[in-house]
Amino acid sequence: MNTVQFKNLDLNLFRVLLALLDHRSVSRAAEELSLTPSAVSHALGRLRTALGDPLFERRGGGLSPTAYAIDVGRRVRGSMDTLRDALHREEFDPATAEREFVLAAGSYPVLVLLPRVIEHLARVAPGVRIRLRRIEDQSPEDVQQGRLDMIFGIAANATGRLEFRRLISDRMVWIARRGHPDVHAPLTMEMLSDARHILIEKFNRVASLEYPELRRFFDEGREIGDVTRAAVGLGHNRRKIAGASTIVTDTMHAMAMAAQSDHVTLTLRKAAEAFLTDQIQILDPPHSTPPIEIGVVFHPDRMRDTGFAWFLSVLE
Repeated sequence: MNTVQFKNLDLNLFRVLLALLDHRSVSRAAEELSLTPSAVSHALGRLRTALGDPLFERRGGGLSPTAYAIDVGRRVRGSMDTLRDALHREEFDPATAEREFVLAAGSYPVLVLLPRVIEHLARVAPGVRIRLRRIEDQSPEDVQQGRLDMIFGIAANATGRLEFRRLISDRMVWIARRGHPDVHAPLTMEMLSDARHILIEKFNRVASLEYPELRRFFDEGREIGDVTRAAVGLGHNRRKIAGASTIVTDTMHAMAMAAQSDHVTLTLRKAAEAFLTDQIQILDPPHSTPPIEIGVVFHPDRMRDTGFAWFLSVLE
């Protein structure tokens, strides 16, 4: 059979071939396939023409397959089984599944989202575990290439074909240690101008990508003193500002340092509320801040995996 014949061949004809091999009868094959006997006979004729072989001969009131029909049937049946397995979507049973999901996460999901998730997994899916990788060492490309199941972040991280799924909305707050001599509620611009600041590098950069309003807070192209002036809305001609003495890459590092010093830091409310609340003040900003949408970035093809889809629903 040449390529053109195969290209135009109706693959449903092979279902007829397999039924005839099983039953050696046109009428019984027709019954199995829910077709009329004449439709089965017509299909057999088309298959004979396409394959260049009689396939079946009438003997003793039944059909006797040729050696070629038997050989083709064996190969087609194996291919059909392989195709059926490929198309079958196994149901995911959390109670019995043995599975690991690899995630990239910073401090925020560790503080706010994942404690609830791991408790849920312990109750309903004891064989499912999470492997966390440092978000600083990963990128959306790792999700694209399948090295990560998902990465926590904001919508701007969903590059190319990647998809963003929102999990939580939060707002920015300032934190300072309890008993700070100069910073307390209600927070004012003057307090911020006198305080020394801890900047969270990754948070500043990523947040400003999604929310242009934040760029005046986190313009990394400026000197540190200018960054702090922008954050508190003060110009160069206003009173002297203390500035930022420390830049860190991790939210928990910034909050831990602020809790034990006279520095302040700008972070997200839910992260601050999950931290050492007996040691810090959570202060509403004296300036406007937009909401921050936190979620996960993943490849949409992964939703065909029922286990992955289940895990995503757990995060939500």
